[in-house]
Amino acid sequence: MKKLLVTGAIIASSIFSVGAMAQMSDEDAAAAVKRRQSVFQMLSFANGPLGQMARGGDFDAEAASLAADRVAMLAPMIPDLFAMADTRSNSVTTRAADTIWDSQADFAQLAQDLVDGAMAAKEILASQGAAGVREAVGQIGPKCGACHDRFRLD
Repeated sequence: MKKLLVTGAIIASSIFSVGAMAQMSDEDAAAAVKRRQSVFQMLSFANGPLGQMARGGDFDAEAASLAADRVAMLAPMIPDLFAMADTRSNSVTTRAADTIWDSQADFAQLAQDLVDGAMAAKEILASQGAAGVREAVGQIGPKCGACHDRFRLD
């Protein structure tokens, strides 16, 4: 877990070292969108093993726990990445709804809900093992969906 936290701190510091600019060029905005998308791709990667297990794949307690840890580590980066780069006034293409920047507190709360869901999933996996995989996934998936429903364009 310590190694996971150190890795998360390194990733976060490299992401946040870029900093937000008042007037962002289209090139800078595109880079900001790419960073955000990278975190979402890592979240998808983190969720992958749990999804496979929930669909009947072999249960691996270590991989399941690691998946939940990774989701919990990555989720807090989401609102930070959006807060540091408001790309609404640039010509970049993104599925981010403009309401993200007008509802930062709600957006951050949904990210925290994802962290909480991942930690609840980890507890379920620790206590129930393979029998709790679907319930554990149920703690994470709807949290992702809640944010998508509100803050992601189709």
